[in-house]
Amino acid sequence: MSRSCLKIIGAVASITTTTLLVLYAIASESIQSRSLQLRSIFIPFKPRSKTLDFTANTNTNANALKHETHNQPPFDFYVLSMSFQPEFCYQHRRDGFPGCESPMDFWRSSLTLHGLWPQYDDGNWPSTCTNEKFDPETVDDIGYERFETFWPNVKALASTSASSNAHYSFWDHEWTKHGTCTGLTQDEYFDTALNHFLPTPNLVNASYGGSVSKEALEQAYREELRLHVGRDKDGVDGDDVVLVCSGQKYLSEVRVCVGRSKDGSGSSRIRCIPEVINEGNCGDKIYIAKFYIDGDDASIGIGVGVSQ
Repeated sequence: MSRSCLKIIGAVASITTTTLLVLYAIASESIQSRSLQLRSIFIPFKPRSKTLDFTANTNTNANALKHETHNQPPFDFYVLSMSFQPEFCYQHRRDGFPGCESPMDFWRSSLTLHGLWPQYDDGNWPSTCTNEKFDPETVDDIGYERFETFWPNVKALASTSASSNAHYSFWDHEWTKHGTCTGLTQDEYFDTALNHFLPTPNLVNASYGGSVSKEALEQAYREELRLHVGRDKDGVDGDDVVLVCSGQKYLSEVRVCVGRSKDGSGSSRIRCIPEVINEGNCGDKIYIAKFYIDGDDASIGIGVGVSQ
């Protein structure tokens, strides 16, 4: 082969090698870029802000921030329910609850809080809307004596309960079932309920262990309400009083309706919807029970109490 042919072959080989190097570089760059893209897809997502976890009993956060209910529409108003402890204790006379064995004198003359319950205008109500746990520090924040006097747990008084959890169980239940649906903090919910405490007319104390007419008791409550609460913002008397009786005879609960403010707190007294009014089941004559420890129990109820 001539020398000129060899030169030509060498030149072609050089060009081919250069081309291959260039193509390899381009391919490497492309592969690296693709690798980076794939890697970016699998980088774990990190949220920009931490959400409040209501499954943990984060006491400070729970009371400092309002919570959102789980897919529950806003409720329309509240039902405030009051319980007559002498009748409740008679229904549970075989249980020997501490508050029934050693009741406060105040409970003989006054009904106490059962709960503040969110309601819808159609007669239904929301229930257990979040899993935010009850915070016992709420009791200390608002005042232990207010709870013990006006919203007692007669099943487990603090002075006689071996378990603090048992003592708080009633308030825990009310918060979990009803309070979590209000959009309020725990302090706000319990304080709102206590601030709407319904005064008991003197007629109940005067009839302790005796009886009254349904009409007289309703009228006494209306007079008490007008004295302490007044009219609602629309100028309509919010004086509906729903009397609930054990066995349709023995005063067990008294319920009224409270408006809902924009922030979820209670406003003023309002008229109750028919579904709430229909919960009233007392006959024309109503017996006012004694605590069973007070002796003669001939007039004390034997029916089944009504609760929500």
